[in-house]
Amino acid sequence: MSVDTIPGFSRVEIRTGGKVEIAIAAYELRQLAGELDRIAGLHHNDESLAILAHHKIKATSKMLRG
Repeated sequence: MSVDTIPGFSRVEIRTGGKVEIAIAAYELRQLAGELDRIAGLHHNDESLAILAHHKIKATSKMLRG
């Protein structure tokens, strides 16, 4: 796999339109943190871990953007 295709940066975007959206985001970000801890503990190479983490972060962001 080319180094150009391995994500080096990932972000989560959330809606902050009110208390409920912020509470949902807080819950989902705690879930994401747990998933990232799990991914970090896998016995894969760094590139594979980066791709797994990126996809999980991207999915969480998509869900929280609504």
